[in-house]
Amino acid sequence: MAAKKKNSSNAADFKEFSFKGKHFEYSGRIYPERKREAGKLTITPMSLCLDGIFTIKGCSLYETKDNVWVGGPQFKSGDEYKDYLYLDKELNEDMDELAQNISELIG
Repeated sequence: MAAKKKNSSNAADFKEFSFKGKHFEYSGRIYPERKREAGKLTITPMSLCLDGIFTIKGCSLYETKDNVWVGGPQFKSGDEYKDYLYLDKELNEDMDELAQNISELIG
């Protein structure tokens, strides 16, 4: 059995969240100390776990003056970014509520 890697994250670096949506139970960590500004957009890195068994790393909480949403991991192709992960529109309400919940957590 391989030795478990030590997590270099300090508990002060992240906040944990959990949210029960219509389709999944969401949990994860958000890293407010690592947030960055991109014009009028604030991007805060996070990880997202679905039902405690499937974790998606490379997600971010995106915030503008008027909106907040969760985005999945992306890669750059030429001059644009493309998503690795696509969610069915059936999850839109869950994701909107999750984003609002996390935004209030990091206030």
